[in-house]
Amino acid sequence: MKVEPSQGSIKLFGTVMATNYPLYWIIWNKGIAIDGNYTDFILRFCATLLCLGLVCEDLWRLKYKRIFTLYWYFTVTFCLPFFFTFMTLKYHASVVWLMNFMSSFFFLFLLLNLLTALTIFIIGASIGYIAFYFYLAPFYLEVGSISLYEFIFTIFGAIIIGGLFSYDKEHIQKEKQQSLRMQAAAIAHEMRTPLAAVANMATGLKKYLPTLIETQQIMQEKEESLPYVSDKILEPLKLVPTELERVSRGAFTVIDTLLLNLQDAPSKIVLERCKILDCVETALKAYSLTDAEEELISFESVENFEIETNTHLLKHVFFNLLKNSLHYVKAAGKGKICIWSEKGEEFNTLHFKDTGKGISPDILPHIFDQFYSHTDHGTGVGLAFCKMVMQKSGGDITCDSVEGEFTHFTLSFPVVKE
Repeated sequence: MKVEPSQGSIKLFGTVMATNYPLYWIIWNKGIAIDGNYTDFILRFCATLLCLGLVCEDLWRLKYKRIFTLYWYFTVTFCLPFFFTFMTLKYHASVVWLMNFMSSFFFLFLLLNLLTALTIFIIGASIGYIAFYFYLAPFYLEVGSISLYEFIFTIFGAIIIGGLFSYDKEHIQKEKQQSLRMQAAAIAHEMRTPLAAVANMATGLKKYLPTLIETQQIMQEKEESLPYVSDKILEPLKLVPTELERVSRGAFTVIDTLLLNLQDAPSKIVLERCKILDCVETALKAYSLTDAEEELISFESVENFEIETNTHLLKHVFFNLLKNSLHYVKAAGKGKICIWSEKGEEFNTLHFKDTGKGISPDILPHIFDQFYSHTDHGTGVGLAFCKMVMQKSGGDITCDSVEGEFTHFTLSFPVVKE
């Protein structure tokens, strides 16, 4: 079983909740006296101890760390759905406890994915109800009113806890991006040297191999003692240098695109005027398409128009869209890729449409989110990069898709005034 949140999130949860339980005991009771509230005190004390166990995870002995995941889920179950269900029932669903109960519910979904959160909520809330039924029943509703004092501290606590975890998620995302960037840079550095060597060898072979092949063919006709190599083998060898150049160039393109996708979004990009037709044709030539891939792509119904953009970044936007479209067409074993442009009054548009696999409705709203990926070939950064470039250029990119039928990206460019 895998611990879902990062270790930092788990420790943050332990720290916040270990402070929350005793602090709100003092706030609600206006002091530290127990005054007969033994149940409240015991539950808060146990919750605090469990959360301190999360904070001190580094001090756990190695043999006990194997059960840390179970300990984490038990602590979350006890501290959120169990504790707040029991206390809400004990205090007859008063307004303040209903607010706390709802806050704990949303807090649980902030921590865990949907399925895990639902499972833990059902288990914890059920045990909380059973414990109340056998210990303090019967239940009667006494909603009552809530004082300004109680309201402020309840809302304040929800804001602080939610804000801390929202910040922690942003921090984790930045660390993930930095880690990916460092790994990609290291891999790119290691790959560029052998790829450059392959490209150099391809250049040498392209220069001398045809002459060597022709010499071999002439010599073996004159000298019967020479080992015979048929023309069916020799002729395809002439294409090897060109193929090596194409493969190495394509690999360089993938490396450059990946590194560019992982860069931090610049506050401003340098824009220049160019024609959309020139940009698309340049990208198609630079992408190193195979003959089979070229046959899949049609670039028709072109209305040429001027755009203001960063041509280098836009080229990599096209690379990302081409890579995705080619992948899904091949994965579906069917389809074509159509590219066309249209003029408008306020925005001109460029369209990328493939009739391949399509995107499911539950995934479609998230495809431009950074690090959101449901495929084994993506990192969740390519389309986020496309969105960033288009918006920095004053335009936008949107997607429409029907699963099993098509995926249609529309790039909008502001009309350039003379």
